[in-house]
Amino acid sequence: MQGNVFAEVDAGTKVATVWIDNPERVNAMSIQMWERLAEVLGALAQDRDVWVVAIRGVNGNFCAGADLSEFGDHRQGADTFVYDQRTESALVIPRQMPMPVVAVVEGYCLGGGVSIAVACDIVYAVEDARFQIPAAKVGTAYPDGALHRLRDRVGYANALELIATARRVTAVDAVALGLATQTFASSEEVVDQLRRIATLAPRSIAAAKASMDGRISEDERIAIFSSQDYQEGLRAFAERRSPRFTGL
Repeated sequence: MQGNVFAEVDAGTKVATVWIDNPERVNAMSIQMWERLAEVLGALAQDRDVWVVAIRGVNGNFCAGADLSEFGDHRQGADTFVYDQRTESALVIPRQMPMPVVAVVEGYCLGGGVSIAVACDIVYAVEDARFQIPAAKVGTAYPDGALHRLRDRVGYANALELIATARRVTAVDAVALGLATQTFASSEEVVDQLRRIATLAPRSIAAAKASMDGRISEDERIAIFSSQDYQEGLRAFAERRSPRFTGL
């Protein structure tokens, strides 16, 4: 297939990296890559040894969007709904995953790349990151799911302005808009931040995600306060040391 999506899991840090790998097309996403993204994320969602998931692009670029070379065959008339359903099948997964899913944006993040980024819980942008939604330059309609997630993140006016102007946004401006969460000087600094997140109690973070999405029950919340990690957190606080969480 054209391009690939694959995961690398660092067992020592409990951080999994999902790589978008299509460097010849600046990591543009083919249909098969969208399907592969859904498969990879679905598998990681079930992996209790993964506490943080990062999505990155190879060779210093996040993703140049959907592969336009496929649009002539797959995005004509009503066929576009089938195409959008296939992309949406991947993009709904990050919010459903128990662990935080972080877009690590370097270089170009265009069109469908922005769709992937805003589907993530957190967007960390390296200083060279550039965001753009060029749908109005190509004459396409930005997919409904991606557009609604963009609006939820940056607000109606900013979302429409990004579409209407097709302007390119720097990492700093992306943070100001709410499109990105924070900027970093290098990807290495982002990796350090991901590893810090992965030292914290995973059940606490999972509960926060589920609660904000309206998916947590009283029993699940009570279980956290009966967990081994909760007891470890209290002991570590009393002993003035860093906690050693296990996810139990």
